Amino acid sequence: MLLCGTLYILYRFWCIIISFCTCFSYILCIFSFCFFPVLLLEEKSSVISFSRFLFFHYYLRCSVLQLKINKMSVPVKAKTTGKHMGFGKVILFGEHFVVHGCEAVVAGISEYTDCSLEVLKGKPGVEVVDKRPAVPGYIKEKRAEQEKAHQLVLDHLKINTSVDGLRITLGGPLVPSSGIGASASDVVALSRALSELYNLNLTEDQVNGSAFVGEGGYHGTPSGVDNTAATFGGLISYKRKDSRSLFQSIKFAKPLYLVVIGTGITASTTKVVADVRKLKEENPMFFTQLVSQYNTLVAEAIKALQDGDLHALGFLMNKCHDLCVQLTISCNELEAIVKACRQYGALGAKLSGTGRGGIAVALTSSAKSRDKLVQELKDNCPEAKFIWKYSVTNGKANL
Repeated sequence: MLLCGTLYILYRFWCIIISFCTCFSYILCIFSFCFFPVLLLEEKSSVISFSRFLFFHYYLRCSVLQLKINKMSVPVKAKTTGKHMGFGKVILFGEHFVVHGCEAVVAGISEYTDCSLEVLKGKPGVEVVDKRPAVPGYIKEKRAEQEKAHQLVLDHLKINTSVDGLRITLGGPLVPSSGIGASASDVVALSRALSELYNLNLTEDQVNGSAFVGEGGYHGTPSGVDNTAATFGGLISYKRKDSRSLFQSIKFAKPLYLVVIGTGITASTTKVVADVRKLKEENPMFFTQLVSQYNTLVAEAIKALQDGDLHALGFLMNKCHDLCVQLTISCNELEAIVKACRQYGALGAKLSGTGRGGIAVALTSSAKSRDKLVQELKDNCPEAKFIWKYSVTNGKANL
């Protein structure tokens, strides 16, 4: 009896270690504790009793495992055939403030990441083939975060790759760099592709929700703005309240002629977000003052957009950049680019996105003035490593 009791204790310890985190498993564990002493009393041989108990318990736990596996999604085809995209984005207002409950204004752009999937029969795990035309160092720098983000999406959608794995192929014209929403476009495109491969029939809101979960792998504490812009595109107002994403389309009176300038520096969004949070915790009064100034500013910016007042909008972009500097998310390269943009005719210019590298965005009055600014930057601003031109119109964002 002493030996049997010792074996039982060791067995229960092992079961606890490998126990499934399901309600049925917990009920099973409680039942086991109660059922074993009854067997000992009723059986003539405690060894026979213990053997029967082990067999019975093992059978039930295997049944729980099989039920859990059966609940996982199963692919309905060998590979995807549709085109599954996630749009890039430019944040006009709201960098980092949006993480703390403020409203952001974001332009979804027409350039995108696309994703295709192929089932790897008998080969477990996930294989990523990344063909995106990224700035140098971006894909390598983001690889670990990308793996985590993809797994978060797979877990969220209950995709099991422990037997048959997946090959994820990423491409598309969007040039990944910090601040352009490349991570969000990645997980949005992946969510859409998984919906086809596993016949999940995800709605756009569900795609957005899945991408928000995946963004946790890249951002730690995502705001939700990037995945919302990557899912829906266009010009949107966004804020997150009580764990819900609140967004609406912004109708504006005049097209926006934007220049997006890349520093070639890849910053870790997770680290920068954490540093801003630390600033808030260490100096809450100062942070509250910045938030108050920003809330006034963004309300004026939305009105300027609706009225078609581009000069006022540019002025407010400049003010927003100054607030970002106080958040400690700028850097020497961004400051040089912003200064050059203003010097060579931009109505306004500011950093956009993560900061400490990544991109800046400049607003011009027309397509002609935009082209002139681009040439001036190429000739006179060595910090501008990459330059893209975008136009944003009502209902969609066009290259």
